[in-house]
Amino acid sequence: MARTTNTQAKTNRLARQARRKALVAQRKAAHAAHRAERHTIASHLRTMGIDETTATGMAATLRKKVTGSGLKGFAKRDGVYRRCTRYTRNQVMNALTEYKPRKTEFKAARAHLLELAA
Repeated sequence: MARTTNTQAKTNRLARQARRKALVAQRKAAHAAHRAERHTIASHLRTMGIDETTATGMAATLRKKVTGSGLKGFAKRDGVYRRCTRYTRNQVMNALTEYKPRKTEFKAARAHLLELAA
C-alpha cells in the first residue's frame, strides 16, 4: 500500500476542513433560525413593549395558559444560567386571548398586546 504524498495529504486536509466549516455554518444557521423565533414568555412581552415588572408578573400566569409544549433550554440572568422554556410568538398570543387578568395594569397590557396583534 502506497503512502500518500505531501501534496495529496494537504489536499485531503483542506477538503476535510472545508467540509467541516460548511457543516458548522449549516448548524449555526439552523440554530439561529430556530432560536430567533423562540423566546421565553417574559421576553416576548418585553419585545412587544411591556415593562419589566408587568412582563414577569404576566408571564407567571401565562405559563399556565400556553398550549403545546415549549422548547426546554437555558437563559442567562445575573451571570447564572437557569432553566427556561421557550415559546413561539403564536403560542404566547394564543395564551393572551385566553388570559383574563384581574390587575388593572395587566388588563391594560393585555388590551395593548391584543390591539398590536390585530
